[in-house]
Amino acid sequence: MLSWSAREQGIAVDLSTLTVDIPASAELLEFAAAAASPASDAVALDHARVRLVEAVGEAKMIDAAAVVANFEMMTRLAEGTGAVLHRRESKQAGTAVGADVFRSRR
Repeated sequence: MLSWSAREQGIAVDLSTLTVDIPASAELLEFAAAAASPASDAVALDHARVRLVEAVGEAKMIDAAAVVANFEMMTRLAEGTGAVLHRRESKQAGTAVGADVFRSRR
């Protein structure tokens, strides 16, 4: 979701920097990308699900699926109400929470 919304807003996001010190981050990122993909690839999702279960167990995979579902629900609710977050407001929100001070690992 972050990568797609960032691309839509013209903001560069390096997802690899978001996985530092997170156990099974590669599997989580693969699962989240497959689960939230608008291209709906059942084979990719099944593969990602199996890899995530192998890495963290079924209960944590279910937790990850619930997080993906919640983000999808929030996005649909926001879009359904006509809410639009523009580039300037996105930058202001990032500054307000201190997100613009993070350094890239590149």
